[in-house]
Order: sequence, then C-alpha cells, then structure tokens
Amino acid sequence: MSEIRATTISDAAGTGPVTLTGQAAAKAFASTNAAGTTIHESLNISSLGDTDTGKQLLSFTSNMSGSTYMSNANANSSQNDWGHAGSITKSTSQCDTSAYDASGSYADNDMSTVIMGDLA
Repeated sequence: MSEIRATTISDAAGTGPVTLTGQAAAKAFASTNAAGTTIHESLNISSLGDTDTGKQLLSFTSNMSGSTYMSNANANSSQNDWGHAGSITKSTSQCDTSAYDASGSYADNDMSTVIMGDLA
C-alpha cells in the first residue's frame, strides 16, 4: 500500500494552493457561544461581535468574492430554538447570525454557522 506525506501541497508553479475541480468546500465556519464573545472553533473567521440579543456578527479573515454566498446557521439548544445566518448584514467581509426561540423571539444560544461560496 502506498502512503503520501506532505507538509505543503501547492499549485504547479509553487505559488498558491491547489485548485479544487468539481468539488466544493466550506470557506468559513464558526462555533460560537450564546453571549457572542467566544469562538470555540472556526475557519476563516477573524472576529465575532455580539450585536444584540440572539444576534452575532462574524467577520471573515479572507473576503468572499461576492455577497451571494450560501450561509447556514443552527442554534445549539436543548429547547426548540433555531438559527439563521446572513439576513441583515451579509457582505463580502462579514455575515450576521440570529437565533430564535420557539415563539419567534430572538434568543441567545450557542451557534454553529457554515459559509459556502467562492473566496475573493
């Protein structure tokens, strides 16, 4: 059986990452706490802001190519709460997330957010 080990894989010129052809991958994700103050795990997220009850703002380390990327968020709660991403301030550099309780009111919850699209 063959084994491949590498510390860096780059394009043919050696100047950048390899191109994914016919594939898609998350360009950003974040797992955040209910207070909007802590990022537990992330990719391509530079900062987190708590903008109001149930609302958080994720800023990207590397911008997206446009603001039509797909965003999805889930509220991590034992109740019937749910999350939404990208409704108000979705731009090339940031995306908001919101969590709601079962009655439709904003609620502070841990959030899990995934961003799919193209980087600039």
